[in-house]
Amino acid sequence: MTDYLDEFENEPGEAPEESFHIEVDLYDTGDYVNMLVVPCTDQYIVVSGNEHLGTLAKTCDEPECWEQQEGALDDEVVEKIGAAISSYTGLS
Repeated sequence: MTDYLDEFENEPGEAPEESFHIEVDLYDTGDYVNMLVVPCTDQYIVVSGNEHLGTLAKTCDEPECWEQQEGALDDEVVEKIGAAISSYTGLS
């Protein structure tokens, strides 16, 4: 019997093609925010609720760097969201 969940898993180091959800404690308060991440070529569109938070791109691997292409997020928040995206996608 085929495991249908395998269809949604990515190969390690391969960016996903489908949208996915991440949860991040943005301000170290213990309150996690659920965000939808939409991959778009080499960028990731980040949405929470009905609000576009920003569009992020990974700019370097060592050390891991994330840059905001669109949006008004603090640099620290961009790094936290980027780390969560890397963790989910296996791109770290």
